[in-house]
Amino acid sequence: MKLISPIDSPAELEPLLFAGADELYGGVIPPNWWQEYGSLASINQRTFSGAQFDDFPRFLQTVSACRQAGRNFYLTLNSPFYTEPQWPLLIALVEQCAAAGLHGIILADIGLLRVLHRRFPELEFHASTLAHLGNSEAVRVYQRAGISSVVLPRHLTVAEMAAVTGDVPEVGCDAFLLVGKCPNTEGLCSFHHSSPDKIWPCEIPYEINPMDEHSSTVVEAAVERQRSWSRSNRRHGCGLCAIPHLRAGGIRGLKLVGRGAPTAMKLANLTLARDFVRLAAENLPDEEYRRRARQAHRCRFGAGCSPNVCYYPEFYQGE
Repeated sequence: MKLISPIDSPAELEPLLFAGADELYGGVIPPNWWQEYGSLASINQRTFSGAQFDDFPRFLQTVSACRQAGRNFYLTLNSPFYTEPQWPLLIALVEQCAAAGLHGIILADIGLLRVLHRRFPELEFHASTLAHLGNSEAVRVYQRAGISSVVLPRHLTVAEMAAVTGDVPEVGCDAFLLVGKCPNTEGLCSFHHSSPDKIWPCEIPYEINPMDEHSSTVVEAAVERQRSWSRSNRRHGCGLCAIPHLRAGGIRGLKLVGRGAPTAMKLANLTLARDFVRLAAENLPDEEYRRRARQAHRCRFGAGCSPNVCYYPEFYQGE
């Protein structure tokens, strides 16, 4: 299984590769984008500067250095959609990155995918979780447009992921692991993540009032579940317990969240993922593997697991 790590600066390249990253993904905003569209027109689902390379030439140098090291670098262009007038800037950006040794692009907009796939057939195209490809037929639609891999949505179970990998074996499937679990279906979420304090909307307490005054126990449970997110720390998101099952289900890679996070956090998550991928290959009894995973989670985050921070809650057994 590939370990896919975020990267935000040239200084992170060597440490991340040494820690075991097989693939890297990151974003950059060329100066003409901000001049044309302003700082809140996200080119890649991040609106704060720490989640981007802050210098375009150094970004290109990092892409080139990654290729020379024998690893793959993917540019994130994963906003749900772009307007057609924005395409020339995006094409120019990809052209420069491809010349520097870019391996591929992570995106969601199927229109942009078709344009770029025709212009840059040498690149790989991975469908972002923002594309919301939750079943094999949706994956096939994007496959016909040019993708070779897909980042599966966070809300799918391992069994559902395995069904997709079995139905479309020619497309690689990646799954999320470690930090940043989201309570919402990301491809359908309309919240804007622009807070300079990096406090996201789902973490802010707010009231949900059902329109029907005779709400059912199902609705009440859903309201309480949503309310509980303001009491949870999304940064403790974890899927260690599921790695053996993801491996058996044919998952190609494990994607670590963390664009904009400190380098130390990226390295800690990458090291933890690497160690448990290796442990999964030892075929330990499931209970022993999970015991070690829960222990590692508590050691890494200083807190116990919970259904809210468990990426694959079907394996949650309580604390």
